[in-house]
Amino acid sequence: MAARVNLGVAYQEQGRLEMAIPQYREVIALKPNDPLARANLACAFAEQGKIEAALMEYKEAIRLNPVDAELHFALGGVYEQKGRPDLAMGEYREALKAEPAFAPAETRIGWILFDKGRKEEAMDAFNRALKLNPEDAQAYFGIGRIYAEREKHELATEHYAQALKLEKDPDRKNAIVTQFYKEGGTMDG
Repeated sequence: MAARVNLGVAYQEQGRLEMAIPQYREVIALKPNDPLARANLACAFAEQGKIEAALMEYKEAIRLNPVDAELHFALGGVYEQKGRPDLAMGEYREALKAEPAFAPAETRIGWILFDKGRKEEAMDAFNRALKLNPEDAQAYFGIGRIYAEREKHELATEHYAQALKLEKDPDRKNAIVTQFYKEGGTMDG
């Protein structure tokens, strides 16, 4: 069964979801209480944009393994995709209960609070994320955004620069640069 899950993962990494999903379903048919197969199936559904199916599978995976921080985090991400930030934040908090040092959950909580206009709470969440992971580019970016809104441009620039230095994802890196210039920033050297 592990071979089928691994094959599904390999297909999924290649973007061949139509091949991955039957592998996960086969494992679930043979072993319905396998949270890994259900989580992988949920992830594939989410990638296909089948949000309801993804929600169902993540919820079942969590029922089978309620203390898995990654599962709660992934379900939170699907809730965000669905436009349900309060449910997402609840799942991120569950991830932190399961694994108190799970920095990505603090960062996502920070962004949800930021989007709700709760900037002080967002700043606290971003700072908690940085205490857990000093290389969290998105937490630096969030703090930079808050400083920019407060017109503390030097601090904003410092945080944007740190975010740019740490961010690996080209799309996220571009978003940081775009936001920086949108706010009237300039890059020296």
